[in-house]
Amino acid sequence: MKHYTYSHLEDWIANFYKKLNICFPEDLDFENIARKLGIWIHYKDVKSQFIEINGLYSIILDSRLPTAQQRIDFSHEVCHIFRHEGDQSEMHEEWIKYQEKQARYFAFHFCIPTFMLKGLDLPKNQLHASQQVADTFETTCTFAKKRLGMYYNKLYFYNISTVP
Repeated sequence: MKHYTYSHLEDWIANFYKKLNICFPEDLDFENIARKLGIWIHYKDVKSQFIEINGLYSIILDSRLPTAQQRIDFSHEVCHIFRHEGDQSEMHEEWIKYQEKQARYFAFHFCIPTFMLKGLDLPKNQLHASQQVADTFETTCTFAKKRLGMYYNKLYFYNISTVP
């Protein structure tokens, strides 16, 4: 394995999961994670979102979506709960866009953490590798393909920049 330097977000997620005793892909059960965090999950025919009432958090997941997409939505909402502050209804539109972009990026790393991803023996064929990652982490293949792209790009660019 070539050298890989973790970003602050990758370190944050690895430490977050370590505190919850989550070490392997099979531990990434979002309902179990929610229980460990004291977050209630509800399923409704509405767009996924979180709510906070008196310091208690609930994540409402769109019941019309497949489980793989609900897992992605759960991760997106976890970002808002643990890494963002404030009520978006009182924020400038550009700040909301920024937070949403961060939450989408966070979801890739929360659903498919680097410390777990780098331990996989992936096939060289990108489609097969994406499918293996999607199956292992129970996400969509499109999502897994984008996450692998992020991982490989970082690995590639780090390694070419360190060539003497």
